[in-house]
Amino acid sequence: MGNGRSCAYIFKMKIKLRIEGMTCNNCVRHVRNALSRVPRVLSAHVDLEKSQAVVTAEEGCQVPQLIGAVEEAGYGAKLIEGEDEDSASKRWTRSLVLGIILTTILYLSQYLIRSPPLWLGNMLFALSVPSSWMAILYSRWNFFFGLYLFLLALPVQLVSGYSFYLGAYRQIRSGRLDMDTLVSIGSSSAFLLSTFGLFFPGIIEHYYFDEAAAIITLVSAGHWLEARVSRKANKTLKKLLELAPAYATVLEDNNIEKKVRASELVIGQKVILKPGERIPVDGEVVEGRGLVDESMLTGESKPVEKWPGEKVFAGTLNLHSRLIIRVSAAGEKTVLAHIAEVVLKAQESRANIQNFVDKVSSVFVIFVIGVAVITALGWGLSGLTKWETALIRAASVLVVACPCAMGLATPAAIMVASNRLASLGILIRDGSALEKCGKIKEVIFDKTGTLTQPKLTVENPEYFFIDPLVADTLAYSLASSSLHPASRAIIERFKDSSRLNLKDWQEKPGAGIQALYQDFTVRLGSLSWLRSLGIKTCDLQSLSSSGVGLAMNDKLIAYYPIAAPIKPTAKQVIEKLSAKGYTVYILSGDKREIALQLGLQLGIAPEHVIAEVRPEEKANVIRSFQQQGRSVAFIGDGINDGPALAQADLGIAVLNASDIAKESADIVLLNADIEIIPLLLEISDKTLKTIKENLFWAFLYNTLAIPLAVMGKMSPSVCAGAMGLSDLFVIGNALRLYKR
Repeated sequence: MGNGRSCAYIFKMKIKLRIEGMTCNNCVRHVRNALSRVPRVLSAHVDLEKSQAVVTAEEGCQVPQLIGAVEEAGYGAKLIEGEDEDSASKRWTRSLVLGIILTTILYLSQYLIRSPPLWLGNMLFALSVPSSWMAILYSRWNFFFGLYLFLLALPVQLVSGYSFYLGAYRQIRSGRLDMDTLVSIGSSSAFLLSTFGLFFPGIIEHYYFDEAAAIITLVSAGHWLEARVSRKANKTLKKLLELAPAYATVLEDNNIEKKVRASELVIGQKVILKPGERIPVDGEVVEGRGLVDESMLTGESKPVEKWPGEKVFAGTLNLHSRLIIRVSAAGEKTVLAHIAEVVLKAQESRANIQNFVDKVSSVFVIFVIGVAVITALGWGLSGLTKWETALIRAASVLVVACPCAMGLATPAAIMVASNRLASLGILIRDGSALEKCGKIKEVIFDKTGTLTQPKLTVENPEYFFIDPLVADTLAYSLASSSLHPASRAIIERFKDSSRLNLKDWQEKPGAGIQALYQDFTVRLGSLSWLRSLGIKTCDLQSLSSSGVGLAMNDKLIAYYPIAAPIKPTAKQVIEKLSAKGYTVYILSGDKREIALQLGLQLGIAPEHVIAEVRPEEKANVIRSFQQQGRSVAFIGDGINDGPALAQADLGIAVLNASDIAKESADIVLLNADIEIIPLLLEISDKTLKTIKENLFWAFLYNTLAIPLAVMGKMSPSVCAGAMGLSDLFVIGNALRLYKR
C-alpha cells in the first residue's frame, strides 16, 4: 500500500525498530520518510512516545537496509526482539522528571543564594574581619556555590539533554542541521561559559547553569506535551483498531464450539456470533437472520438487516440474533484493517505545501546560526556589553528561533482532519487530497448510483410479438451473469424465472449483452446500441424514461423501463455546493432528455448537463475541463467510474464498504451518501486555512522573537519556554478542527 501496489497476494512481515535521537514530530517525519524509501517497504509507522518504528514490508526486506536508512537520515536504529514496548516512553519520562526537579532546585538556589547572603557580610563586618579575608571568603563561597550549581546542572546536560546532543551529532554527521542543533548549541553555550567561569574566576559575573538546564528541560517538556496532545488526534484510529474483538467462537465440523484468537482464523471457517457481540472478521452469513449496527464503518445510524448470503464486517455489532458466518477475511485483510491503514497513511502523508516548509526550515536553521554568530560578535566587539552577555544573547537567538512550529504546522492539521473525517465515515487516502479540496471550483457528479439511488428497479415492461413469460425468461438469462446495475434490476424483478442455456454470452461495456439462444441472436441493452445494430425501435423514440430493450435477431421484442429514484438529499447537496460558489455538473451515459430532466429536478442548468457519455469516455470529459485550466472534483459510485476518478484532480468515490479495498480514489465515502460532501469540502477548506494560519503564526513568532532575543529582551530560559508554547499553539490550533 505504501508503494501504491496491491498487497492482497504479497506475504507481509512486521519489523520493529528502536529509534534513537528523535525529539519531536519533525524527527518522526524524517525517520518515516527514510524508511518508506527502502525497497520492499509497504508502510512505516513511527511512534515518538515509544521511540519505535513498525515497518510493514514484503518478504525479502532486510533489517540492515532499514537501519542504514535511519542512520543516513541522522538517527540511530536497532532491531527490537522481545523488548518492553513501554521502556522508551518510561526512559523519556524519567529524564524529563529529572530535568524538572534539578532545574527547579537550580532556580530556587540562584534566587535565594545567588551571592553570599547579606547576613554573612554583616557578621564578618561586625567581627572586624580584614577586607582581604572577606574577599577570600567571598571567593570561596562563590566557587563552592558555583560547584554546587555545576553538579546540579551536569545530570540535566548528560541525561535530559542526551537525546538533543545525540540528535545534533547525527544530523551534523549526515550533513544536516535541525532543531536539535540549535537547542544543543544554545544550552551547551550557557553551560560551558558557566563552567569556564567556575574554574577561571573573574571572567564572568554570573553563573548560567540554571539557564542551560532550563533550555533542555523546557524544550523537553514542550515536546513531551506535544506528544501527549497529539495522542488526542490518534484516538479515532486507536478506537477503530480496538473494535474488532481479539477472540472468536469457531463452529467446527462436529458442531463443537471452540474459542480461538481472531488472528488465527482462516478463510472458510464458520464463526458463531451471539447477540451483542462485535464481529471479529469479515464474512458471509450462512445461518440466522438479524440486525447489525454498521455505524462505526459506514456512518449510517440505522441498523442493517442481515440474512444468509449477506456480507458482514469486522468491528460491526451484532444486535439481537444468533448468526453463523463464514470467514472471508481476517486480520489485516479485513475492511476495518484496511480503513485503519488508509487513515494512518493519510496522517503520515505529506501535503505539497510541506515540501516548501521543509526547504524553508532547512535554510532557516543556517540563517539562525548566522544571526547568533553576528549577535555574539556584534555585542562583544561593540563594547556595549560584556562577552558573557553577548554569548548568552546568542544562545537565546538559537533557542527561540527553532523552526519546530513551522514543521508541525502542516502534519498536525492533516492528522486531526483525517481522523475527524474518518469518524464521519470519510476516508482520506492522502494528505494532499485535503489540499486539493481547497482548490476545487468545478464539481462533476456521475448520475446513476451517485445522484440517484444505487439500486435500480424495473417498471412496467412492454412486449412486442412475443409471450411476456418467454421475454422475461430471456431477459433474466441474459442479465444473470452481468454486474451492471440495470442487469441487477432485471435479475431482481424476474428472480423466479428459470435460466435458459445460452451460448457465446458476451457483455459490451456501456452498451449491453448478447448471446445465442437456439438459432437466434438475442440482445439486451440500450436502445442506442440496438439501433446501431439495425434493430428498429421507432415505436419507443418518444419514451422519456430510461430503459433497456430485448431484441431477437433484428426485432425488438420487449422494452424494460429502468427507474433510478433520486436520492432524497441530492437537491439539498447541489444547493449547498452552489451557495458556496462551486459550479456543479451532471455527467451521464443516459439519453440527453433524461439527464436534462434530472438536472431540472435538481436545479442544475441545462448547459451543465453532459449526457450520452460512455463509461470509457468519462475520463476524456474530465481531461477537457483540465485542459481549460479548471480544477475538477469528480464524484462517482466506483463501479464504472475508475478512469474518471483517477483522471480528476480530486476523485471522490461513493462506495459500499465491501468495495473500498478496490478503489483508488483520493476520498472514499463509506456511507454511500453524498449529503456529507458539503461538510467534507468545508472541513478540507478549514484544514487548508488552519495550515496557513499555523504557518503565519509560526513565521510571525520567529520574526518577532529573534529581534527580542538579539536585543537581550528574552533570556535563554524564557526563549525555551516560548518555543515550547509555539509548538503547543500550532497543535492546539489544529485540534480546533474537531469542532470547527
